[in-house]
Amino acid sequence: MSRIVVLGDLNLDVLARLPDDLPHGSEVRTGVESIPGGSAGNFARAAACEGANVIFIGCVGNDLVGELLVRSLIEQGIDVQVKHVELPTGTIVALQYGEKSTMLCSRGANDGLDPSWIRDDFFHRANHLHLSGYSFLSPAQLPAVKKAQRIAQEQGMSISVSPPPANLIDSFGVASFLEAIAKVNFIFPNLREGKLLSGKETPEEVVTALAEKFTTGALTLEREGSLAWRGDKRDRCQIDSIKALDTTGAGDAFAAGFIVTHLKNRDLSAANRRGNEVAYLMLRGKAAKI
Repeated sequence: MSRIVVLGDLNLDVLARLPDDLPHGSEVRTGVESIPGGSAGNFARAAACEGANVIFIGCVGNDLVGELLVRSLIEQGIDVQVKHVELPTGTIVALQYGEKSTMLCSRGANDGLDPSWIRDDFFHRANHLHLSGYSFLSPAQLPAVKKAQRIAQEQGMSISVSPPPANLIDSFGVASFLEAIAKVNFIFPNLREGKLLSGKETPEEVVTALAEKFTTGALTLEREGSLAWRGDKRDRCQIDSIKALDTTGAGDAFAAGFIVTHLKNRDLSAANRRGNEVAYLMLRGKAAKI
């Protein structure tokens, strides 16, 4: 069984569906739901469901939301090493209107994670480290990320990252972000993120450029599946698509399915297909609630 260390954000995701005609200054009835989220949290839960032995490193507040999020990890059998601080637990509010959404994000306690919390024994017998791309953009959390990477490299572990949204990478600086993740082996961008990181346009061009920097990864293409690579090898996979208004976490689910499968047998095709299947299952579950 693979043992995967996951470090990064743990948030409460609140999805609210806006009516077509939103009145101002009054109350309106609509659908609102709250689920455990966070890019790193999503990856950790999906990897645990895939059978991996997972240890999660993160930070929450001393509040009810933090307690519920930690419980959501423990219930999946995850070894939780979470620091508690006097900051509100991270929260994301997704305002859904039609097929578009706007995200209101508060990092909160996520930025309370510091290097002093990262211990060598967290990595004992682990063979992989997965990092949330958001962690590289946070000056407060980046030192903890660097320490985790150093320990992982010393222990011969592979490292993966799920990039943050393209607009955040662009604001941070593409060159700066690429430099920050230079020690990563696996990367899982979507097409927009891939275009930005590679400076290329077509999926094939994007993958060719990224393969020069990262040994293995996959470019996710929404309803068109994904294009994976390892060195010069390529694998294209597409399974049944599903219409889901809220696709938050699909990329993290894909990365978890891919990594857990790849760690088992280094089969690129099997990893790529399983990544798509895990993302599909997550989206189907969300669509059933709409």
